[in-house]
Amino acid sequence: MSKISILIPTYNAESYIDDLLAKLYEQELDKEDELEVIIVDSSSSDNTEEIIKNNFPNVIFETILNKEFDHGGTRNYMASLASGDLLLFMTQDAIPVDSHLVKNLAKELKDNPSTLVSYARQIPKKDAQELERFARSFNYPDHNIIKNKESIQEIGIKAFFNSNVCSMYKSVCFKELGGFPEHIILNEDMILASKVILEGYNVSYNASAKVYHSHNYSLKQQFKRYFDIGMAFNQTKFLLDYASNEKEGAKMVKDQTKYLLSINKPHIIPRAFLENIIKFLAYNTGKRNRYLPSKVKKTFSAYMK
Repeated sequence: MSKISILIPTYNAESYIDDLLAKLYEQELDKEDELEVIIVDSSSSDNTEEIIKNNFPNVIFETILNKEFDHGGTRNYMASLASGDLLLFMTQDAIPVDSHLVKNLAKELKDNPSTLVSYARQIPKKDAQELERFARSFNYPDHNIIKNKESIQEIGIKAFFNSNVCSMYKSVCFKELGGFPEHIILNEDMILASKVILEGYNVSYNASAKVYHSHNYSLKQQFKRYFDIGMAFNQTKFLLDYASNEKEGAKMVKDQTKYLLSINKPHIIPRAFLENIIKFLAYNTGKRNRYLPSKVKKTFSAYMK
């Protein structure tokens, strides 16, 4: 028998958590597998805790102070609580599309000793706007991809791409590689994936493992997000030694324009152009955040406290 630990950090998750946990407990598993669900909540002010404790008594639930949350550190703490052979990290708003999510993610890890990470496809929600729908298809295509050292030459920075929105790791290898980096603002998932690849192992993108996940960000929210992404890449400059992030961004803009023309919605192109300018400015400002006063950085950032 093997155990799969599902680890979910939460904060004010009452809109999602009942649906998410219900769908996780409906998952069809291999006969030898069992689930363990662990939630660490950052002192929610809504009914998150009550929903979990009343409806899902088997969930292992812990609370931390909101100011203690750290993208890498909190997830490492959750991993320390887990007893599973496989660790599936999810976010509170990633909802399984079907009952095969966990089984599909685990299959590649079980079948291939060289694969240490397996992450899911993100499907846009029904309310997703066109630019968000394109972003999901650009980052999460409809075919499986196995990424390794050779992939760096072929697909650049995307070789390291990985998302803790829904990503599974072999527990032993997770610990051997030191888990996630701590005290960085974002990209803890990408950094661990880069370690896996640079050590000569594989990262699997599994298009048959699907979750609903998308956001209709405002321009202000896009600025804050990309400012944080810029800060994250400034903190992890070694990733850009292997591949250019800007080159991948230019490809995205080109493909985005083609997509809008293909669906006969050229009127969205000006909005897309404005959004991309804001992302570019925010990203480059974030990369140079050391020149900014702390107060300004907190204003520009979505995550700085």
